[in-house]
Amino acid sequence: SSPSNKAWAKALNIEKTRLLSDFWPHGKVSKLYGVFREKDGFSERANILIDEKGAVLFTKLYPVGQLPDIEEIIQVLKG
Repeated sequence: SSPSNKAWAKALNIEKTRLLSDFWPHGKVSKLYGVFREKDGFSERANILIDEKGAVLFTKLYPVGQLPDIEEIIQVLKG
């Protein structure tokens, strides 16, 4: 949810990166990327990095209860 994204961004000192919260009945963006869980009404826990031109640079799904590894994302961005 948006409050979860705000808390996660604050905990990781993320200030300028947009984080998406897209769950039912919305789900439009997560459906486009194939990560919407219809049965549950929300998206998978996923990191999807998209460049300025809209190309997907990186995708990884995580178990719903697992916090994504921010260091993994930082390495992708550095690479």
